[in-house]
Amino acid sequence: MGIRIGPRSKIAVFLVAALMGAFLVVEPSWGFHDGGVAPCDGCHSMHATNQGLPSGPRAFLLQAASPTSICLNCHEGQIPSENMVSTSGALLGAGLPPNMLTPGGDFGWLKKRYSWVDNLGMKQEPGDRHGHNIVAPDYGYFADLTRAVSPGGTYPAQRLHCTSCHDPHGRYRVVADGTIQTTGLPIAGSGSVSVGGGASNPVAGRSAVGSYRLLAGVGYRTSSDPSHVFTDPPPAAVAPASCNRSEASTQTRVAYGSNVSAWCGNCHSPGVSGGFVHHNLGYITPRLTAAIADQYNKYVKTGDLSGSPDTSFSSLIPFQMELTNSPTDRNAMAAVACSDGSCLRGPGSVETVSCLTCHRAHASGWRAILRWNPDAALIVYGGVYPGINTGAPPGYHMGRTEVETRRAYYDRPATLFAANQNRLCEKCHAGYAP
Repeated sequence: MGIRIGPRSKIAVFLVAALMGAFLVVEPSWGFHDGGVAPCDGCHSMHATNQGLPSGPRAFLLQAASPTSICLNCHEGQIPSENMVSTSGALLGAGLPPNMLTPGGDFGWLKKRYSWVDNLGMKQEPGDRHGHNIVAPDYGYFADLTRAVSPGGTYPAQRLHCTSCHDPHGRYRVVADGTIQTTGLPIAGSGSVSVGGGASNPVAGRSAVGSYRLLAGVGYRTSSDPSHVFTDPPPAAVAPASCNRSEASTQTRVAYGSNVSAWCGNCHSPGVSGGFVHHNLGYITPRLTAAIADQYNKYVKTGDLSGSPDTSFSSLIPFQMELTNSPTDRNAMAAVACSDGSCLRGPGSVETVSCLTCHRAHASGWRAILRWNPDAALIVYGGVYPGINTGAPPGYHMGRTEVETRRAYYDRPATLFAANQNRLCEKCHAGYAP
């Protein structure tokens, strides 16, 4: 027998359903790492038990052996996704490259060691030359074997963790006027990603957004080395929503705003190269000269200067836009942070060089975390990427297979370069000779 519902009851049922629907679509103030702090029990044990982990005390009640291990519990995997920064070690066999293609790179390159023989004898390239050597022995990551402290700085290599750069508690937040604070308004979302071509911006008097990739700022002290104190704020930057991806068809462009290199200076001083360094690096801010901007925009590949400013951008040589965290500038960055090939305009009169123009942030397939091979005279040889299986001279393949070389260039086709492509210094420097 059915139940009859009167008109007033129908209205009541409708209102309840509408309210339930409203509750279901309201986004939480943050997700696990949506710009702010994650749930405590995602990283810490509530009652100091080992919860099935190997025996032994855990500092800070962590549910893993080290801060980096905690991060890799969720950020290491086999298949690329937006939260992965490390390829599982089991997939890194001889001749096989890491899988992750984030703008910052894949820490898996730290496990790739290369050797080759040229006319001067045996050459070797240890894995620890490929990036920031995070420490997580249970995941196969160990401290730098060569450097005891950060180049140009004093941060101890034995204490380098993900949390040396990223604040695990997500305290750093951007407020409506673009300044960065550690307390105050709640973080309502990630400040890192372009959403629908626009930035996630704070609302004056109501909310803030997280710093770019939870990067720490002024006053930050890491738990692994509390004596080291940051003096510079996080950079202004916005990434596309899809960024752990192959660049075989289109490039991934992160819009780097201001303060990139100054932030790196929290651990690396400007005198890393004995005082002779690229202009800017965040410590001084001369713009790209007209000649360099013109060369960048015209350069397509070795021997080809037919390029246009509208399509000249290369993710292998990104530049800094000199934009701040103000809402207007954040929207301007979000407008060019894309991965569909629609945002390739090159530099004009206000752009500068930053550390990330040449280096990736985590690790790369090349020495010194560089975005392209600085050691081979030609980065493409005979129309293909150099590999031990392509007939390239040892000094070009440097112990790598063709697929490893191609992956280090994020799978972009070798045909985008000249058949015998010089080093990419010439993207900015006219008359460069290898």
